[in-house]
Amino acid sequence: MSIKRSLVLVAAAATVAVPSAAAGTTATITISHQMKGCHMWQLGNANPKVNLAVTVKAGTVLRFVDNDVMPHRLIQQSGPKLRLVRPNMNHMSASTSVKLVRAGVYRFTTKAGEDYPSMRSMKTIGEDYVLHLTVHVK
Repeated sequence: MSIKRSLVLVAAAATVAVPSAAAGTTATITISHQMKGCHMWQLGNANPKVNLAVTVKAGTVLRFVDNDVMPHRLIQQSGPKLRLVRPNMNHMSASTSVKLVRAGVYRFTTKAGEDYPSMRSMKTIGEDYVLHLTVHVK
């Protein structure tokens, strides 16, 4: 294979592998139920964490899904002001999304409610964790 043809193939592969900046990306953060502490953040399939820090590109949509045994209200604590639409995730698998268009550091937490009536038999160990999320947008 000639060097010229190799360079063309490499350029074509790079074009396919890099998503368009205008298209943006979506990252899903789940509030997952845990035996100890009741709930934690989970980015994709990564290990759950009480304090989660992520870095994303401007234009990324963060999708929050509540898979805990209690409702959660998403609260922005700091960072460039966002308009949170449907921040009350008040049933299993409830979700909300926010698009991060401005660079900066965003901090979130949740306010947890009482266990759903059908989930009161679920036992957890220790106090419920207070979730903290830091999102660095570049």
